[in-house]
Amino acid sequence: MSDEIVTGKRVLLALGLWLLASAVIGTATVFAARSSGAAAVTAIVVGEVYTLLIVALMIVFRPRTAQALGLVRCRGADVGLAFAACGGAYLIAAAIQSAVGPWPWSSSITILKAMGSDDGRLATAGPAVAGIIVIRACVLAALGEETLFRGVLYTWLRQRLPASAAIPVSAAAHAAIHGFPAILPLAFILGLGFGWVRERSGSTVPTVIVHAVHNAALIVWAYYATGWTARLPTWGGS
Repeated sequence: MSDEIVTGKRVLLALGLWLLASAVIGTATVFAARSSGAAAVTAIVVGEVYTLLIVALMIVFRPRTAQALGLVRCRGADVGLAFAACGGAYLIAAAIQSAVGPWPWSSSITILKAMGSDDGRLATAGPAVAGIIVIRACVLAALGEETLFRGVLYTWLRQRLPASAAIPVSAAAHAAIHGFPAILPLAFILGLGFGWVRERSGSTVPTVIVHAVHNAALIVWAYYATGWTARLPTWGGS
């Protein structure tokens, strides 16, 4: 019997369970809530997807869930390092994109405003839908993404590769889910910084906390900058 905390079979099982549950429950939600409007349905379904990811990871990796997901105790200094890594990622990405491109930093700012506005949905959302969006962005997305990319994926990679390889691979996977080319450099560099914190601290708690604060800050900033009206560019746009 393998003594690995995370095995490839369990990673695939967790992802398969997550995708299957998301497809079934998401479809049911679309039909049940279609009279509520597209914005409400989208907010609910995306929240469900993140919730189901967390649940799938917790189920598949028990009884060593905490170790597999990296949800173990950390030092306060590690949280500070995660904040520093986040700020540094912004400075480095802005400098690189401003100097060499190919996507200008202004394009990244546009996308970040749209992300903070939840693609404009927060501008017209009622209290219930707005609450779902905020909880999803500040709690579910932060916990789900960090326990997936800096948790089980990083743990699995680190069992096979040195940190110098595991960190960029997990960062690339994290960047890939963000889709828009202009935001990829920031997402990748942020993944590098968070991966370094994960390696140093042995925990995903610091990056979960900073990811949550980061997303909350985006929401507040987007409100003051655009009134939550910013929209994401069409696919393929900058």
